[in-house]
Amino acid sequence: MNQTTNNSKKEVISEAETNIPKNLPELERYLQNYSHDDQAIKTIQQFSKNLKKTKYRQDVFSEKGALIREPIYYQDVVEKGLADPEKDSFTLLQGDIVSTNAAYFLGNRPENTKFAIASSTCDLVKGRRNYAALLRIQPISCKDPKAANDLSQLLKFTSTQQMYLPPLPGDSSDVVGNALLFDGIVQIKLDDLLLATRHASLSLVGWRIFGSMVRSIIVRAGEEEVKMRSSL
Repeated sequence: MNQTTNNSKKEVISEAETNIPKNLPELERYLQNYSHDDQAIKTIQQFSKNLKKTKYRQDVFSEKGALIREPIYYQDVVEKGLADPEKDSFTLLQGDIVSTNAAYFLGNRPENTKFAIASSTCDLVKGRRNYAALLRIQPISCKDPKAANDLSQLLKFTSTQQMYLPPLPGDSSDVVGNALLFDGIVQIKLDDLLLATRHASLSLVGWRIFGSMVRSIIVRAGEEEVKMRSSL
């Protein structure tokens, strides 16, 4: 049995080595399906479209634990054997919903605002970086006459400027949803962020959607851009 397993591992390694690009043109062809591919965001949009109506979409994405969950704490993860206590501990995770008055957007400090952490979790370890990036969250109130239309658009996941989030812990009773805004990066000192109030963590699928949208927005590729970079 052990010999068979070892042989299988060798075959996998051999196949991986065979697929390693040998030159820059090969490397580009390999990366084109990963670095700028938009298939993930198209899948999210199609999933939402198949739900047919705004109400169904909101029910699915607002269900408890669907996109957000209670904050994930390091000690709980270690006690359940899901993290190695010998490795760096975490205080915050990418996508965590936090509030703080120490963040800056265009030189100003937004007040009474919740944020989603844009930086990778591994960059949130104390001493790893000096600064972190946040994204603003804008509540949608039922008192706003545009609320129904705003929710309808958000729940299609077609906008490159915002992402739907359900009502968050601490939101006022009139909030029927939230827009996570990708239009503008908020900066904060990491030491200050580590003192922020945590309201929620993203669920696994919420984190996947968040990551797909951030990637699509930052490195989205158009055919014309590919032609320009390959022809000039």
